[in-house]
Amino acid sequence: MLAEYKNILVPVDGSGQSEDSFKKAIAIAKRNNAALHLIYVKDTRNVPLSPEYESRLTEAYKDMEYEFLDEMMTFATNEGIEIKKSVTNGNPMTLIAEAFPKEYNIDLIVIGATGKGAITRAFVGSVSNYVVRHAPCDVLVVRT
Repeated sequence: MLAEYKNILVPVDGSGQSEDSFKKAIAIAKRNNAALHLIYVKDTRNVPLSPEYESRLTEAYKDMEYEFLDEMMTFATNEGIEIKKSVTNGNPMTLIAEAFPKEYNIDLIVIGATGKGAITRAFVGSVSNYVVRHAPCDVLVVRT
């Protein structure tokens, strides 16, 4: 018997992989009449900035970050999908695999195999790898 998903989490970072995982999540949400939770986590694990510089950096990237999120929100809405957006700072590994599934009763995470953080991944490990090993729900890793 196939699982029926009701709450799907799709983490995005503006990369081609995350766009592919978003499109796959849209298709799954349509088939299951599920809600989609779009999350963007600003990775602050390796940002040793003072609060003053962090706020300047955040402001500098704000428009660029929200532009692709707004496009995704519009696309999902036009497809008839109930969608919610969350933007936060922190460790993407634990937020995606542990905190958000618990907070939003997530039963499927759709995540790209790789993202923008190739250098970070070399030092701290793949976010998708961590999510697969620690998430309390099904995880679909999307490859292009």
